[in-house]
Amino acid sequence: MKILATAMFLVLVATGARAMDLRQSGFGAYRVDRSVACLTPGERADIQARLEASRGELLSRGLLSARLAPTSVSFGWPLKLQTGNDPGYHGISNFVDENPAYPNQVLDYNCGTRTYDTAAGYNHQGTDLFLWPFYWYKMDRGDVAAVAAADGVILGKDDGYDDHSCAMSGAPWNAVYLQHADGSVTWYGHLKKGSLTTKAVGASVEEGEFLGLVGSSGNSTGPHLHFEVYDAANHLIDPWGGPCNLLGGISWWTSQRPYYDSAINALYTHDAPPEFPACPNDEIPHFSDTFTPGQTIYFAAYYRDQLQGQVTNYRVYDAANTLVDAWSASLSDPWYAADYWYFYEPVPFGFTLGEWRFEADYEGQTVRHDFFVVSPTAAEPGLPAPLELRRLGADPGDGRVDLAYRLPSSGGARLSIYDLRGRRLARVVDSWQTAGEHRVTWDPGRTTPGVYLARLDAAGRSVTQKLFVVR
Repeated sequence: MKILATAMFLVLVATGARAMDLRQSGFGAYRVDRSVACLTPGERADIQARLEASRGELLSRGLLSARLAPTSVSFGWPLKLQTGNDPGYHGISNFVDENPAYPNQVLDYNCGTRTYDTAAGYNHQGTDLFLWPFYWYKMDRGDVAAVAAADGVILGKDDGYDDHSCAMSGAPWNAVYLQHADGSVTWYGHLKKGSLTTKAVGASVEEGEFLGLVGSSGNSTGPHLHFEVYDAANHLIDPWGGPCNLLGGISWWTSQRPYYDSAINALYTHDAPPEFPACPNDEIPHFSDTFTPGQTIYFAAYYRDQLQGQVTNYRVYDAANTLVDAWSASLSDPWYAADYWYFYEPVPFGFTLGEWRFEADYEGQTVRHDFFVVSPTAAEPGLPAPLELRRLGADPGDGRVDLAYRLPSSGGARLSIYDLRGRRLARVVDSWQTAGEHRVTWDPGRTTPGVYLARLDAAGRSVTQKLFVVR
């Protein structure tokens, strides 16, 4: 899963009399990697044998019913946002390959080619749902979980394997397997190591219940969920209803999403273009929600399934609700599974300082992002020179950590959380900040209790604080 960056694939139109004249722009697209089989035939056969043995054991213990429901279950969405409030957080890279021939003879349920096969004879057998935008960043923060698509019983679990795979690693994946009332079985693969539900094999789960965090374990090129379905007779099922579905024919979704599910996943402001290092390094988003007049601001929109000709109308308002700028843009290429655009220009002078907003209208959806434009002289007088970082109060019992930090001058500040092995787990602050005292809360989510380090970088210096996370 790679990012293709360019600035050539958009049509930009400036509108509005007070435009900031946003002539400069950039673009990037998520490029689907279809060279890696999620599971080898041997791995799939081993999993199916283990699940069959588990089914027999659970039946003998009375944890599974031998009587199957007469009608098929219907599926809810198998992903759930754990942290944050972005309107979207995923894209779909691959559906089931309905054409058993190979290589390069693919067919998805809608008679399209959003799937793949390999020369070795692999035909993709599930739906791949990748995180977007900033997939490694989202994974390391634990932003998105795999959840049960329907009520069921845990038939099997695999855990403990590396979750930062970038290729055909040969290592097993981390996964949860559920059996449902009609005897069908769903697979949830590539999960994050150590994140799986604490419920044991044989335990019941409800639709929407947490199963594990999305990761990149096993044969994978980036964080995504591989969702695979079998009926009671262990026949592969394609849960998407469409004219070329040869594996079941009907939709298994309670509410099936469109083939092209076009939407804005996120709207952000940045102080530099986002960076996408080589796999498996975290992206560097350069998020910023505070700017001063004259400072360059990057307005960015992150899409899934954007199609050629779909128009987005953008607007920027100042703190007095005055329209600062308006423009529109559309894609000139046919389609991207996920992409982003950014537009940049210095913040204009002469508008009301305070809380501004950036809005985008796209395909009937309006998304809003608030940010601040402040005076560059907002520094408090008489501040002590040291850069300070400290923890506030006792642990509240739910793992949350309240931090306070003091900046000797206005400027960029970055507050990150690391484990004792030096791996960054979260970036809590990454923006331009005014001088003075600030407070922030880090929610470790399902991070294991233990000792961590908070590091504050600002004013050319850094300071660290040891943190104890308990439950």
